Amino acid sequence: MKITLRSRMEDYMFKGISKCALSISLCSALLLGAVGGTDYPAAAEGTTSAVTGGAVSGPAVDREDLDSIVLDRSSAIIMEKKKTTLKIKGTTSVVTWTSKNPSVASVNAKGVVRALKKGSTTIIASVDGVTRGCAVTVVAKMQKKDFGKFNSENFISYCKRKGYDNGYAWTGQWKWSGGGKKQSTYRGIKIDSKLSKVEKAYGELTVKDCKAKDPFTKMKGLKKNKVKTYADVKYDQYRIRFYFNAKKKVMAIILACNIGRIKKSALKDYL
Repeated sequence: MKITLRSRMEDYMFKGISKCALSISLCSALLLGAVGGTDYPAAAEGTTSAVTGGAVSGPAVDREDLDSIVLDRSSAIIMEKKKTTLKIKGTTSVVTWTSKNPSVASVNAKGVVRALKKGSTTIIASVDGVTRGCAVTVVAKMQKKDFGKFNSENFISYCKRKGYDNGYAWTGQWKWSGGGKKQSTYRGIKIDSKLSKVEKAYGELTVKDCKAKDPFTKMKGLKKNKVKTYADVKYDQYRIRFYFNAKKKVMAIILACNIGRIKKSALKDYL
């Protein structure tokens, strides 16, 4: 009986000590949490916190989720007076946008970047306690000299002299025409230049698939070089059109005045 009694007493004592240790452990954990033992954002779940400009962010974000917050691109090239939109991914919180050099390019609350003058800047997106940047380069806007004809005469001056301002005119070169690769073109772009090089010279381009209604698509020179897409650079009613093959290399360069009015009859010698 004594042995049994001693065992029960020891059991009660052990349980009491265990409960005390557990209480001490819980208190320690709570104290550590109060001091801020982690490097996560301090805002409690379900609360909001103010950010630069008075915008309000959403609930606190776990540190492992912050790496998923990214801009849709890290760099952009824009022509003067043009614009592009940057987007943030990985969060639904309100973003604060700023430009390091607003005289070169400005940005509004929706991430719309407007190119103002030639130069470079960085667009900063601040959200959920992190910042992300996009390096922006602004290139010169289109000028009349960009439409220098493939000879000494300026294409725009030629169109005006011939009375094509209200009609249409065109000139161009393509790889198989003989000597095309050696001819001087615009902003250093020649036949066989890559799309990336064209965009570095002119800024972001809207590349479109060639369609049957395009008056130039069926030209022998373009068909022979298997053009797939094209992109226009505009100056008033004048355009420089670059045609690309499947490898995104320039296969033809066309200058046109009022390109939408050009009919197949004007291209009969090239079809």
